[in-house]
Amino acid sequence: MNSRLLITLCLGMTACDTQIGIAQEEIQDDTYDSIQDSSENNEAEEPEGTDEQQEPEESGDPEIEDQEESEEETPEEITDFLQRGPYEVTDESRTASVTNCTNMNYSVYSPSGIMNPPVVVLGHGFARGADTMTGWADHLSSWGVEVLLPTLCHYNVFAGVDHEMNGQNMKELAIAHGATEVVYAGHSAGGLAAIIAASQDTGAAGVLGLDATDTEGIPGVPDLIGQQYAEFVTCPAFSIMGESSTCNASNNGLELFRMMDESQVFKIASADHCDFESPTDWICESQCENPTVEFSDEEINPAVTVLGTAAVMALTGLSADGPLIWSGTGIESWIDSGLVQGVE
Repeated sequence: MNSRLLITLCLGMTACDTQIGIAQEEIQDDTYDSIQDSSENNEAEEPEGTDEQQEPEESGDPEIEDQEESEEETPEEITDFLQRGPYEVTDESRTASVTNCTNMNYSVYSPSGIMNPPVVVLGHGFARGADTMTGWADHLSSWGVEVLLPTLCHYNVFAGVDHEMNGQNMKELAIAHGATEVVYAGHSAGGLAAIIAASQDTGAAGVLGLDATDTEGIPGVPDLIGQQYAEFVTCPAFSIMGESSTCNASNNGLELFRMMDESQVFKIASADHCDFESPTDWICESQCENPTVEFSDEEINPAVTVLGTAAVMALTGLSADGPLIWSGTGIESWIDSGLVQGVE
């Protein structure tokens, strides 16, 4: 008897419960047998090479694959320190009383919106003035540091030259300003003063020399004063130097950085002493400009700015790209061309 007919006839009759159960079992058995037969037929008809057909399918979309590979291979972009930083800068003129100089004039360049930024005390060169370093002060401050730019009191050819006192005054200025971890930086003899200041400040964060010099052949001034102090600098130090000339005392400042425990030096090919000021002027250029060069100012100036800014970023910890650049990352073209050269 047909199972489906039996179920229909027995609906509503309690006596049919057992028969309905039997019929349901027969339906399940028929269904199971049908599935088994189908499975066996499929296995029998399966063609050779099935293992290859069962391998995972590829996405088949070359654009997606190329995009994924591109995302994996694209390196993170290095910060361009040649450009102005993200902060607006304000500057204010002040005076401070330091040893043997009761009215030291200085300017404070501050990045807007930052509380307690790192401090850089920036020294100008011998017989120069703070106005030749205002470009550096403004640029560095735009990257998040506060720059103290003094007119050093003891570079007066008439009143007397005292490099050691200039260094001491730079340290005293930092203390008077309330700075605790300071980067001392400077151009030419201002770099020498920065080294002297850092040697006396055990909490100094670092030193940056911009074609820094030591004393040599100056009437009334002992030779190589810096060597009495350089070995006592315990903080990291960076130096950028130009071609040897009378204006940078034949690169005698290099030896000061070699005396330090932790220092790194880059030379900028074709750079003269004036290339490390910002802005420079005709007075410097008339005396110190290189007569023959391999690289132009348009190539030299960006390298000086980038390396100087990266050094300050490394010393203050404001950007991880600072030490990366000083490791050669992002400046490969300058190194390959010979514009930027590492110095041991």
